[in-house]
Amino acid sequence: MSAAAQNDGKRALAVKLAQMQQKADGPGMTEQLTASAVQPLLAGWSQRLDEAVPPAKQKEVREKLDVELKKFAESTQKAIEAQVAKAAEAALVPVFMEKLSEDEMKTVIAYMESPASAKFQALGPDAANAWAKRIIDATKPGVESSAKSFEAAASKIVNAAAGSNGGGATNKK
Repeated sequence: MSAAAQNDGKRALAVKLAQMQQKADGPGMTEQLTASAVQPLLAGWSQRLDEAVPPAKQKEVREKLDVELKKFAESTQKAIEAQVAKAAEAALVPVFMEKLSEDEMKTVIAYMESPASAKFQALGPDAANAWAKRIIDATKPGVESSAKSFEAAASKIVNAAAGSNGGGATNKK
Protein backbone atom coordinates (compact mmCIF):
# COMPACT_ATOMS: atom_id res chain seq x y z
CA MET A 1 0.00 0.00 0.00
CA SER A 2 1.37 3.43 -0.90
CA ALA A 3 2.12 6.04 1.76
CA ALA A 4 -0.65 8.27 0.40
CA ALA A 5 -3.20 5.44 0.62
CA GLN A 6 -2.03 4.61 4.14
CA ASN A 7 -2.39 8.27 5.11
CA ASP A 8 -5.89 8.37 3.59
CA GLY A 9 -6.84 5.27 5.59
CA LYS A 10 -5.44 6.76 8.78
CA ARG A 11 -7.22 10.05 8.10
CA ALA A 12 -10.53 8.24 7.59
CA LEU A 13 -10.06 6.52 10.94
CA ALA A 14 -9.18 9.83 12.60
CA VAL A 15 -12.35 11.41 11.15
CA LYS A 16 -14.46 8.50 12.38
CA LEU A 17 -12.90 8.73 15.84
CA ALA A 18 -13.50 12.50 15.93
CA GLN A 19 -17.15 11.96 15.00
CA MET A 20 -17.51 9.34 17.71
CA GLN A 21 -15.92 11.61 20.31
CA GLN A 22 -18.09 14.52 19.23
CA LYS A 23 -21.18 12.37 19.63
CA ALA A 24 -20.07 11.16 23.07
CA ASP A 25 -18.66 14.41 24.47
CA GLY A 26 -20.37 17.14 22.44
CA PRO A 27 -23.47 17.54 24.63
CA GLY A 28 -21.40 17.77 27.82
CA MET A 29 -19.01 20.24 26.23
CA THR A 30 -21.95 22.33 25.02
CA GLU A 31 -23.42 22.38 28.51
CA GLN A 32 -20.08 23.24 30.13
CA LEU A 33 -19.26 26.04 27.68
CA THR A 34 -22.76 27.49 27.95
CA ALA A 35 -22.53 27.49 31.74
CA SER A 36 -19.13 29.17 31.60
CA ALA A 37 -20.67 31.98 29.53
CA VAL A 38 -23.78 32.33 31.73
CA GLN A 39 -22.19 32.09 35.18
CA PRO A 40 -20.19 35.36 35.15
CA LEU A 41 -23.23 37.29 33.94
CA LEU A 42 -25.42 35.69 36.57
CA ALA A 43 -22.95 36.42 39.36
CA GLY A 44 -22.33 40.00 38.24
CA TRP A 45 -25.96 40.93 37.83
CA SER A 46 -26.99 39.17 41.02
CA GLN A 47 -24.49 41.29 42.93
CA ARG A 48 -25.58 44.48 41.16
CA LEU A 49 -29.22 43.64 41.89
CA ASP A 50 -28.46 43.20 45.59
CA GLU A 51 -26.52 46.48 45.70
CA ALA A 52 -28.74 48.70 43.54
CA VAL A 53 -32.33 47.51 43.87
CA PRO A 54 -34.37 47.99 47.03
CA PRO A 55 -35.27 44.67 48.69
CA ALA A 56 -38.98 45.18 48.05
CA LYS A 57 -38.38 45.25 44.26
CA GLN A 58 -35.71 42.55 44.03
CA LYS A 59 -38.06 39.62 43.37
CA GLU A 60 -39.76 41.38 40.45
CA VAL A 61 -36.44 42.54 38.98
CA ARG A 62 -34.88 39.10 39.47
CA GLU A 63 -37.76 37.49 37.53
CA LYS A 64 -37.25 39.93 34.64
CA LEU A 65 -33.50 39.30 34.68
CA ASP A 66 -34.14 35.54 34.69
CA VAL A 67 -36.19 35.88 31.49
CA GLU A 68 -33.35 37.77 29.79
CA LEU A 69 -30.73 35.39 31.13
CA LYS A 70 -32.70 32.43 29.79
CA LYS A 71 -32.81 34.07 26.34
CA PHE A 72 -29.04 34.61 26.49
CA ALA A 73 -28.41 31.04 27.65
CA GLU A 74 -30.58 29.57 24.89
CA SER A 75 -28.99 31.64 22.12
CA THR A 76 -25.51 30.90 23.46
CA GLN A 77 -26.26 27.18 23.64
CA LYS A 78 -27.51 27.18 20.04
CA ALA A 79 -24.38 28.99 18.86
CA ILE A 80 -22.13 26.57 20.71
CA GLU A 81 -24.07 23.51 19.49
CA ALA A 82 -23.65 24.75 15.92
CA GLN A 83 -19.87 24.83 16.35
CA VAL A 84 -19.36 21.62 18.31
CA ALA A 85 -19.62 19.28 15.32
CA LYS A 86 -17.72 21.63 12.99
CA ALA A 87 -14.91 22.16 15.46
CA ALA A 88 -14.63 18.50 16.48
CA GLU A 89 -13.23 17.31 13.18
CA ALA A 90 -11.02 20.35 12.62
CA ALA A 91 -9.54 20.16 16.13
CA LEU A 92 -9.44 16.42 16.78
CA VAL A 93 -8.35 14.88 13.48
CA PRO A 94 -4.89 16.54 13.52
CA VAL A 95 -4.37 15.46 17.15
CA PHE A 96 -5.39 11.89 16.41
CA MET A 97 -3.26 11.80 13.25
CA GLU A 98 -0.21 12.96 15.20
CA LYS A 99 -0.65 11.08 18.47
CA LEU A 100 -2.23 7.77 17.45
CA SER A 101 -1.12 5.10 15.02
CA GLU A 102 -3.59 3.60 12.59
CA ASP A 103 -3.66 0.41 14.68
CA GLU A 104 -4.32 2.38 17.87
CA MET A 105 -7.23 4.19 16.23
CA LYS A 106 -8.66 0.87 15.03
CA THR A 107 -8.41 -0.48 18.60
CA VAL A 108 -10.08 2.60 20.12
CA ILE A 109 -12.87 2.55 17.53
CA ALA A 110 -13.43 -1.20 18.01
CA TYR A 111 -13.71 -0.66 21.76
CA MET A 112 -16.02 2.37 21.42
CA GLU A 113 -18.31 0.35 19.13
CA SER A 114 -18.31 -2.71 21.41
CA PRO A 115 -21.11 -3.79 23.75
CA ALA A 116 -18.61 -3.62 26.64
CA SER A 117 -18.04 0.07 25.96
CA ALA A 118 -21.78 0.75 25.81
CA LYS A 119 -22.26 -1.08 29.11
CA PHE A 120 -19.33 0.76 30.70
CA GLN A 121 -20.67 4.14 29.52
CA ALA A 122 -24.13 3.29 30.88
CA LEU A 123 -22.55 2.68 34.29
CA GLY A 124 -21.08 6.19 34.28
CA PRO A 125 -23.81 8.04 36.18
CA ASP A 126 -24.24 5.29 38.80
CA ALA A 127 -20.50 4.94 39.26
CA ALA A 128 -20.00 8.71 39.49
CA ASN A 129 -22.85 9.04 41.99
CA ALA A 130 -21.43 6.26 44.16
CA TRP A 131 -18.00 7.89 44.04
CA ALA A 132 -19.39 11.35 44.82
CA LYS A 133 -21.43 9.94 47.73
CA ARG A 134 -18.29 8.40 49.24
CA ILE A 135 -16.44 11.71 48.91
CA ILE A 136 -19.36 13.68 50.40
CA ASP A 137 -19.78 11.23 53.28
CA ALA A 138 -16.05 11.37 54.05
CA THR A 139 -15.75 15.17 53.85
CA LYS A 140 -19.14 16.37 55.13
CA PRO A 141 -18.21 16.92 58.80
CA GLY A 142 -15.04 18.84 57.90
CA VAL A 143 -16.77 20.91 55.23
CA GLU A 144 -19.66 21.76 57.55
CA SER A 145 -17.22 22.76 60.31
CA SER A 146 -15.23 24.91 57.89
CA ALA A 147 -18.45 26.51 56.61
CA LYS A 148 -19.46 27.40 60.19
CA SER A 149 -16.01 28.92 60.79
CA PHE A 150 -16.32 30.91 57.56
CA GLU A 151 -19.81 32.11 58.51
CA ALA A 152 -18.55 33.25 61.93
CA ALA A 153 -15.52 35.03 60.44
CA ALA A 154 -17.58 36.62 57.65
CA SER A 155 -20.21 37.77 60.14
CA LYS A 156 -17.51 39.43 62.29
CA ILE A 157 -16.01 41.15 59.24
CA VAL A 158 -19.36 42.41 57.91
CA ASN A 159 -20.62 43.45 61.36
CA ALA A 160 -17.39 45.31 62.08
CA ALA A 161 -17.60 47.13 58.76
CA ALA A 162 -21.29 47.90 59.26
CA GLY A 163 -20.50 49.21 62.75
CA SER A 164 -17.71 51.46 61.44
CA ASN A 165 -20.05 52.95 58.82
CA GLY A 166 -22.51 54.34 61.30
CA GLY A 167 -23.69 51.11 62.92
CA GLY A 168 -26.45 50.11 60.50
CA ALA A 169 -28.00 46.67 60.85
CA THR A 170 -26.93 44.02 58.36
CA ASN A 171 -29.50 42.60 55.98
CA LYS A 172 -29.89 38.83 56.06
CA LYS A 173 -31.31 37.12 53.03
